[in-house]
Amino acid sequence: MVTKTFKSISVVIVNHNGGKEILSCLSALFQQTFPLEKIVVVDNASTDNSQFNILRQYPDVDLIQLDQNLGLSKARNIGLNNVSSDLVLILDDDVYVQRDSIQKLYETYDRFRPAVVCPRILLYPDIKIVQCDGAEPHFIGTLKLRNAYRSINTLTSATTEVLGCIGACMLVNRKIALSSGGFDGLYFFYFEDLEFSLRIRSFGYSIFCETKAIVYHDRGTGTPSLSFRGNTPYPMERVYLNIRHRLMTILIHYKLRTLIALLPSLALYELAMIAIIIKHKWYNSWWNAIVSIIKNKNYILDRRKFVAENRRRYDRELLSGGLLPFAPGFIQSRLERMAVRALSAILAIYWKMVKNIIG
Repeated sequence: MVTKTFKSISVVIVNHNGGKEILSCLSALFQQTFPLEKIVVVDNASTDNSQFNILRQYPDVDLIQLDQNLGLSKARNIGLNNVSSDLVLILDDDVYVQRDSIQKLYETYDRFRPAVVCPRILLYPDIKIVQCDGAEPHFIGTLKLRNAYRSINTLTSATTEVLGCIGACMLVNRKIALSSGGFDGLYFFYFEDLEFSLRIRSFGYSIFCETKAIVYHDRGTGTPSLSFRGNTPYPMERVYLNIRHRLMTILIHYKLRTLIALLPSLALYELAMIAIIIKHKWYNSWWNAIVSIIKNKNYILDRRKFVAENRRRYDRELLSGGLLPFAPGFIQSRLERMAVRALSAILAIYWKMVKNIIG
């Protein structure tokens, strides 16, 4: 148990076939300098026996075993509702937290009192390469990572307010997270952190990145049928989820005035995406994404209404421009790189033109 001088912190980890990574994740947590109230692992119907290894090696961990894979968002919400601490560290099963990092995340929370504090995430085993220092929602509907894939030796350490963060590791105020709607259960995987970041900041709360708090994100092989490491075919399920969740995020969050102002740039981006879909023959993934959005239109409209009723910030305060974000290895040919640079330049100019007039 934590002392009364601290706000209490629990940890919620979503595990799905985490193998040795989840055990390394837990090992790092049991070495923390900050006392943790509770560690909860929500197991999304693993088939690799990792849940049994957790129980055997870490009997003090609360393991919630689900009968089916509900996805990241629903599993995280289950975890948030099964702890009572003031703060919760949301963690992926392949993230290893340095010994003093939770202490540093807490100190930043205690100083600024944001809704979320995220760490500097380094790749593992390439521990000198930064995955991100927080993130920024790009106005075309994707998430742009700050300082992505730069050497840590070229960067300074600072505490910075940011526009968003990724879901791999974030310290959240539990009451704020739940009262703001938790993680959207319709987002099975991908962009659930983008939508959460937009909603938290839209409601008037802040997100900080504490770069002195270091965690390592294991590259490994990732989740089969979902992860992309740049040297394998792009997974069809990932294509479907990216298309669906990007469009859902725009429909839920962008005010009508914003949609009208951004329409030319969004249309141009869609044309570029259609060209990529045609090239890779991803017709089924695109079509299934559109059908899913139509089937869930009532839910999307309800979430849009919920966001509108609680909004405290303009879209121009929530979104950013800059280079278009793509997963490393996705753009391969010289011609594709030139096309992306040209499209990024056009969209960047357009963003500067309309930023101050959007809703």
